[in-house]
Amino acid sequence: MPNTEAMKIPEVRYYRELSSTMDEARRLAGDGFTGAVVADRQTRGRGRRGRSWLSPEGGLYLTLVVRPSLPGEVLPVLSLGAAAAVAEILREEYGIPVTVKWPNDILFAGRKLGGILLEASFRGNRPEYVLVGLGLNLNLPVSAHQPQAVALREILGRTVPREELLSVLLPRLETYLYLPPERMVSLWKTFAETLGKRVRVILPEGEVVGVAREVSERGGLIVETAEGRQEILWGDCVHLRPAQPQAE
Repeated sequence: MPNTEAMKIPEVRYYRELSSTMDEARRLAGDGFTGAVVADRQTRGRGRRGRSWLSPEGGLYLTLVVRPSLPGEVLPVLSLGAAAAVAEILREEYGIPVTVKWPNDILFAGRKLGGILLEASFRGNRPEYVLVGLGLNLNLPVSAHQPQAVALREILGRTVPREELLSVLLPRLETYLYLPPERMVSLWKTFAETLGKRVRVILPEGEVVGVAREVSERGGLIVETAEGRQEILWGDCVHLRPAQPQAE
């Protein structure tokens, strides 16, 4: 883990309600803001590929504006750095054995606890700023209507004050998102559930099925398929059950 003494809490803007923290963070970033935007609830929260993200009060909804000096082609690695930071905090502070699924999911016992979303504004081929969004199921009992999801409160059996979590999470996020790409990948691997699994990665142009073997220094998932190894930078990853041996 990087030196925690160097960690600083970024500036935080709190809101009672926003359409989405990503939208407000983008507006502020255009005026030079660097820091975190946090909302009690979102009316139009979104996940990957524009999917809606249910965002009633009781969850953790934040977007961190960062300005890393990274070329655009390695930006996917920021999702891994953010996921590693969240997983590490949840293990250290709450004793929860969470794992991470490529590229952006935080899991507990295979159920989704949170997700990360990246958006960026470019000047030429380099990002002017990057928006790192995090949605975490905090105190909402989500498992009753989303069996594949779970909330922190359901795991711990108690309410977790949002400010308590933010006080330790934000400095870790701020630090990890400025690490060298290879360090972010190394940290992510510490918590990875995807590597070694059979996966189906859904892309706009189709899908790739194979075994997830590695993650590149730019955050791409390297999948071994029947046709050879393929690096995938963006996509939705589904963990598949191992192939069952056929009866003789």
